[in-house]
Amino acid sequence: MTSMTVSDPEMREALRKIVEYEEQKLKEYETNPIYADLPEEAKQPWWDWRDVGVDWRVVHRLNIAGFLKATGGRRKYYMLKDRERVKQMLQESVKPLRVEKVEVPEDLFDVVEGFDDLKLFLKMVLKKDAKVHVLLVGPPGVAKSAILKEIERLPGSYFTTGGTTRRAGLAETLIELQPRFLIIDEIDKVVDPKDLSALLTLMEDQRVVVTKHGMRTSVSFRCNVFAAANRLKNLPPELIDRFEVFHIKPYTPEQARRVIVAYLTKRMGKPQRLAEYIADRVLTYSTSIREAIRVAELCDSEEEVDTVVRIVKKYHRS
Repeated sequence: MTSMTVSDPEMREALRKIVEYEEQKLKEYETNPIYADLPEEAKQPWWDWRDVGVDWRVVHRLNIAGFLKATGGRRKYYMLKDRERVKQMLQESVKPLRVEKVEVPEDLFDVVEGFDDLKLFLKMVLKKDAKVHVLLVGPPGVAKSAILKEIERLPGSYFTTGGTTRRAGLAETLIELQPRFLIIDEIDKVVDPKDLSALLTLMEDQRVVVTKHGMRTSVSFRCNVFAAANRLKNLPPELIDRFEVFHIKPYTPEQARRVIVAYLTKRMGKPQRLAEYIADRVLTYSTSIREAIRVAELCDSEEEVDTVVRIVKKYHRS
């Protein structure tokens, strides 16, 4: 069993549900007369993912991580291997991502081509500790993600994407981590009303409120929100109003090349020649900085770059 998994909010919430279900089941075995003649060895709180209300994919991850034991054939039933240990792990507090003072590195945003005025604005927000939140809007493959990745370098930052917040529960995550900087890519994909409500309260009042099982938890902490979206139409007007909104235009191929080379050398430690080679090969089919980073993650030589790019281009949507 690994304690690392419990730092994942989605996994931690799943374990809480499982512990609660198993303990309720054990209590039912003890108190309900219908189970009085059941052998003791049969009074085990086995469950499947439908019983505990946890996505089967999360159950699979917990099983791989060593938290569960399984029984059954095609339809698997599970039980925690060590419920008391899990309860102890869940009680151990997650260290909040709080920082007393923000130190802005001199090289912050130096891999981002152009946008000097925007970079100046962002540094002012960071250095002056201003309660200002920033939303970058533009099509995929522009500077939005590169800018967010730079802010993620700062201590106290927490990065998430709009497509995953509804699985873990954004409000619960914020209360546990209390990030100094909340970074949300694809914020236009945040659709859960609870997540949106948590964001609105955090941005306006610098606090997060969660009501669960009849208990209300409220935590106040300083947090700036930096987000990106492909478009504004899916975002509630009251959320947009809390942001300073910047519309980002796409890079030209020349600008994209400079950004890719700078990022791969300065942030990923790739040799200059290899970074330039990756940039040139990727730009034959995409101007996306993300695409260049993905290729760089896989390749340590020009030969590997040629192999990866050849495969990707074969299946790339034109």
